[in-house]
Amino acid sequence: MVARPTPSASSSSPNLLLLPQQTRKGLLPEPNPRAASLVNLPSTAEEDEEIEKSPKLQEISKHSPFGALLSRALPKYTGPFAVGVRDLEVPIPRQSFGTFRHKHMPHVDAGIVVDTVLFTLFYPCEPQDNPKYVAWFPKLSQTIDGFLKMARRTPNVWYRMLAYPTAAAIIHGTTFPAIKGAPMAVPPSTSMPSSFHENGKWPLMVFSHGVGCSRLMYSAFCGEMASRGFVVAAIEHRDGTSPSSTIVAANGATTTLDWIQWSDLDWPELPEQPTDDSVLRREQVKCRVAEIEAVIETMQNISKGFEPDDLLETKDKTDWAAWRNIDASSPVLAGHSLGGSAMLAASAKKSYDYRAVLAFDPALQRLMPWASSLPHPILVINSEEVMRTEFLEVFDQFVPTANAGLNVYVIGGTTHPSFSDVFLILPDAINKLTGLHCGAQTVIERIVRATEEYLSGRGGSRGYVRYDDVYGDDEDPDESVNEAEAEKPAASKGKKRRFWRHRKSNAEEGGKLPYKSMCRPGELAIYRF
Repeated sequence: MVARPTPSASSSSPNLLLLPQQTRKGLLPEPNPRAASLVNLPSTAEEDEEIEKSPKLQEISKHSPFGALLSRALPKYTGPFAVGVRDLEVPIPRQSFGTFRHKHMPHVDAGIVVDTVLFTLFYPCEPQDNPKYVAWFPKLSQTIDGFLKMARRTPNVWYRMLAYPTAAAIIHGTTFPAIKGAPMAVPPSTSMPSSFHENGKWPLMVFSHGVGCSRLMYSAFCGEMASRGFVVAAIEHRDGTSPSSTIVAANGATTTLDWIQWSDLDWPELPEQPTDDSVLRREQVKCRVAEIEAVIETMQNISKGFEPDDLLETKDKTDWAAWRNIDASSPVLAGHSLGGSAMLAASAKKSYDYRAVLAFDPALQRLMPWASSLPHPILVINSEEVMRTEFLEVFDQFVPTANAGLNVYVIGGTTHPSFSDVFLILPDAINKLTGLHCGAQTVIERIVRATEEYLSGRGGSRGYVRYDDVYGDDEDPDESVNEAEAEKPAASKGKKRRFWRHRKSNAEEGGKLPYKSMCRPGELAIYRF
């Protein structure tokens, strides 16, 4: 049973809503009376025994201060399984989204048209001797041209002379530790104490990338989850949000879809032309939901023994019979930025019984106005950057619609791009200049750990932190800290932490949300609302 949200009891604090979590089997425990940090917290003997029996979550290895510039390799995955990877592109019924026309390409079809879906599968595989890992950017020149178009720079010879050597120096030859085309591993015995493999099959997770990214730019997260026993389908959306994407038709012909700039479009059916990208983004979300559902349908068919019509199939044939060991009945949805928004929209459509929705820095404003119910458990993990800005301005509209439970976490010292692989490649010095105040691998470790604990039913069940207390203007922060410290169990006293506080926007403050302090860089904390 899910209780109705209730306002905060403090008269001097803004009205906050606390939505208790659903106690679905294997998922979402009841929340603590205080918000919980998942970093270095004490636990009871019973919890320690339970964790001891469950699969280990290993810490990610030490990150080089030079990123991947010297090693040309992303960090190895830390789960118990080796990770295989393969691309799959399948035909789907032709669909179009939006009625816009390209101002400079009037001969092109109106709107966004999709008739295939492309995704990369990360999956547990059999260990290989002398494995050959996969290139992180397999089509470097095409991708660079796409990024230049995104930056409103025509990819002419002068820009290429600068961009190509720079990009090559940073990412050329970089690989991620997944083995191309490796045989899928046999799932562990059902007697193994893991909620991930209760039916002896690999659970399915579908991942949606953010704007300006592609399917391989989240290989760290997708690979980590695969090394823990998930089959992760990372979609490359053909909605014009990727720098560049190659589409393979049923007859083998290829076309290239580049970034779509909203200002290059004409919308003949609208009385006034859009002044920003909001109209385009809404159509792109619709397109993404269709692609997400097409991927799930494909994976469900594979799990039933049907061989897919793979447009990318090479002479190295895949043993699809082994892929019957996938549990695609209740997939997990995960996505970053616009991908997180697309997963929320997919949940609201209710086409499938999703196990949970994981939204990383979701672009909630792209879904406004919002009135649809969300029938699946939701975990939101935000960067500090997004938590400071637009998230709270629209978040209240979503709280009453989350009918199956909602958890919101924040990682201190992080920025919006830190969920992707980008900061794992760049040197720490450059990362700090962009606003990242914790280790790039620390961010991935926090996301993976929160996801694993959430899906296994342990999220938020250990320890206490007072980070999310909300203060009025006249309250003494030090006094409030002491009061909160007194409420903690004796075993967890002795570590004071700074609090994150905010006030609701008002006319005098010009609609801003001022923040007085944040949780420590790299700390994962639950936001209580």
